[in-house]
Amino acid sequence: MNIALYGGSFDPPHLGHLHVVTAALDTLDIDKLIIVPAFVNPFKTGTHASAELRFKWLNAIFKANKQVEITDFEVIQNRAVTSIETVKHFNAIYKKIYFIIGADNLASLEKWHHFDELDRLVTWVVATRDKIQIDEKYIQLAVEHPISSSELREELNEEHLPKEVANEIKTYYEENHARSH
Repeated sequence: MNIALYGGSFDPPHLGHLHVVTAALDTLDIDKLIIVPAFVNPFKTGTHASAELRFKWLNAIFKANKQVEITDFEVIQNRAVTSIETVKHFNAIYKKIYFIIGADNLASLEKWHHFDELDRLVTWVVATRDKIQIDEKYIQLAVEHPISSSELREELNEEHLPKEVANEIKTYYEENHARSH
């Protein structure tokens, strides 16, 4: 069985994330796409919404899509989990793993923990972002939804939020933004 892993903070999940999932399902030869919300990104010090809440939102957004699974693998570790740990976990179960990242990760990709091993274990898939040039050695997902989670936390525009959780996300960040990390 071929899968794609799509990890991130999803703080909050937004339509750009949905477009990446749709493009991946349309483009890649996969049986399943597994979304991996991070407990906390290893390159960051914290999150705005708890891992459990982000996991809940993702489940609500994708519950109708049988090709998408939301895993709590990183959430239940209760710590920052490196991509190589996650890939090794799923590599024990699945034959081929596509690993989806945003183009904004390309500049630091080789600094990722055990990058050489990670590079051997996955087929990289890069979602377009901010007109960043993507090397042809990567599979490219053409996704142009110009919004980031950090921008969204600032402006809280419901037009960029999945309808299933838009009101809940907007209310959460309005009530909790002053206490964010």
